[in-house]
Amino acid sequence: LLTVLVSTALCLAVFSPATASPPDEPDTHRITITFTSDRQLNGAAVWFDADGRLRTQTDVPLAHQDGRTKLWSATLVYTRPSPREPLDALFQSSGTFSRCEIRVDAVLVADDTVRGPHPTSRCRPRN
Repeated sequence: LLTVLVSTALCLAVFSPATASPPDEPDTHRITITFTSDRQLNGAAVWFDADGRLRTQTDVPLAHQDGRTKLWSATLVYTRPSPREPLDALFQSSGTFSRCEIRVDAVLVADDTVRGPHPTSRCRPRN
């Protein structure tokens, strides 16, 4: 039980809502990564952080549910100097629907939607 509570607290700290995003700084780009699933608790997420380091998280809870579609989502938002650093992201759903989206300064640069048992969506920006 303690492991579940600690894991959930860490997940909520990482997957903060977009409204809590950092302020834009001069010469930086706002990176927004959104993961969506038909389940609140999911398998894993992988992404590159603001420093271009690969990050991995398992047992991913999604904090927000859309009242109309009933889909769950969570958004990572950060700024960094260059959008040319790696921006890839992967997301594995525990349900039958997985979506990832990456935006740079509000412009959609990558998205993927996969349906099936425990699907994994893969986002890689278009060149």
